Amino acid sequence: MPVYNLEAVKSPRLCGVLLDLISRLLRFPIIGDTILKLIKKRNKVPEMVRFATSPQEGGENGSSSIDLLLPLYYPVHEMTKEEREMHQQMVKETPLNLKAIADANTKALSSASGKNRSEDEFRHWTISDYTSRYLEGSITPIQVVDKLINIIEEMNRQNQNSSVVTQMNIEDIRRQAAESTKRYQNKEIMGVLDGVPILVKDEIPTVGHSVTLGTSFLSTQVERDPLPIAKLKQQGALIVGKTNQHEIGIGTTGFNLLHGTPRNPYGRSGRHHYTGGSSSGSAAAVAMGLVPLAVGSDGGGSIRIPSALCGIVGMKATFKRLARDCTVGCSVTHVGPMTNNVHDAALAYAIMAGEAENDHRHHSQKQPPVHLHAYLKNQSKESKDSNTLLSGLRIGIFDEHINDADEKVQRATMRAIDHYERLGAEIVPIILPHLQEIHLAHGVTITTEMYSLMEEHYRSTTHFNQLCPESRVTLAIGKSWSSTEFLAAQKVRSYAMHHIEDLFQNKVDVILSPATPCTAPLMRDDVASCGESNLSETSALMRYMIHGNLTGIPAMVFPCGYDDETSLPISLQLQAAHWREDLLFHVAMQSEDILKGSIAKPTLYVDILGSDK
Repeated sequence: MPVYNLEAVKSPRLCGVLLDLISRLLRFPIIGDTILKLIKKRNKVPEMVRFATSPQEGGENGSSSIDLLLPLYYPVHEMTKEEREMHQQMVKETPLNLKAIADANTKALSSASGKNRSEDEFRHWTISDYTSRYLEGSITPIQVVDKLINIIEEMNRQNQNSSVVTQMNIEDIRRQAAESTKRYQNKEIMGVLDGVPILVKDEIPTVGHSVTLGTSFLSTQVERDPLPIAKLKQQGALIVGKTNQHEIGIGTTGFNLLHGTPRNPYGRSGRHHYTGGSSSGSAAAVAMGLVPLAVGSDGGGSIRIPSALCGIVGMKATFKRLARDCTVGCSVTHVGPMTNNVHDAALAYAIMAGEAENDHRHHSQKQPPVHLHAYLKNQSKESKDSNTLLSGLRIGIFDEHINDADEKVQRATMRAIDHYERLGAEIVPIILPHLQEIHLAHGVTITTEMYSLMEEHYRSTTHFNQLCPESRVTLAIGKSWSSTEFLAAQKVRSYAMHHIEDLFQNKVDVILSPATPCTAPLMRDDVASCGESNLSETSALMRYMIHGNLTGIPAMVFPCGYDDETSLPISLQLQAAHWREDLLFHVAMQSEDILKGSIAKPTLYVDILGSDK
């Protein structure tokens, strides 16, 4: 078998009337089954099943043969005694103090702003920009909220086919802002996010807003915030509203027929590109400056793809590190922060992470204490010899995987590798075997879980007709999997989990790859009426994402450059061992110099704090 066996998904691009017709034919037993069986065969699903059931398969590169492994559904890493003691020692060395982290972030961002930068050089407003101005009284949360409401309402009036924010409870927003303003006046600050405006993806339950999954027929009322949202509120975060998403969260472009599809804030004028999905509105909102922090969810790259394509920082933590019982892709989905800089992502993660008392099967309680050991310990080294900032760090590189990207993305990735070597990191060649089987296992798993959630609506003629044709096609695929195929997928997950744990334990500390193999795809004119089903493009955007979702390891993306022709962002991805999010923040913090110059100003940008930068 070749070292790298991942192949592009073979499926035609469909749109318009033909897409609508195919999505309806897939409901008919004989016709639909025949079409789906052909798609499975062309994309080597039978080979995935054979791999999962054949003796002695998958035993290369130090991994166990797959026939010796049991199926695994939830990718929960249970620590050894040594691992637990290591994390406890890290907490002792760098105790988690949110105020200290916020203050250090303010200092670090201030230092970065003044380092070799001109006054007119662009940078995004950060969390500390908001809180520092509130403290000095130059602006209040009430004024920020008034400006945000006006901008969002005007955006929705002017761009009815590309909404970023789909829900706002204006009365509640003004109440939150008034309470925060009063706290600042009385010097009774609630927390490190007091008055900071944030947005939350539609599918993430948030009290005061309904969950619609981007559809016209779902509207679930929320009685209790999941723990990550509750923790943000406890720190004073001001929930502005809910963001647009790819319908039912099952696509990578961000297309939404009901609310319109958000446009990528980057790119040359006159040409509209996708934000990526499914957390499309959250990524666009941060990139265009509406908020410094948004919350997304990620079942197959749905935080990281739009963050990468929109040139911001996006992170999914270890499975269940941010405790949330999720009905949408329950064994692969993670919630996480989306910000415009690494420091704010670290702060948001530190707030949102931690175990819950009542999560399903108590998976979140198997995690170590939350810490940012490598990130905090190495902040003090920034003024020292730059050649040792990453000394001792082993970065895994799978060359064949990197080479499966566009040439401009490969070049940007190689620049990053050179940069990390100059900082003292050791570059270690690695192999991620059987990626084809791993990607298929993820596809089987997430579409089965999605169909299980949406089965009632798929069978309802009324709701079926209200679904976007692309969603119908994906649900038809999810409906088609047999018990044999689903069980095989979980055996492949077990194999992937065993291999990646062994890799991090014995060979590398982090894995570096492109975030996506290309820049943001062009939004074509023929998608307006029915959208598009382009499984080849969808799977391509997920090329570097799947392993993290199937195995539950943490991952982060951040910008490393821009396309000279289109000005669209190019981004990198880092992945680490379960529970080692601190390493991701540490390495990403040392990555800003990879950018030639600085962060580019988006074509679509709003200046909430009111100064041209």
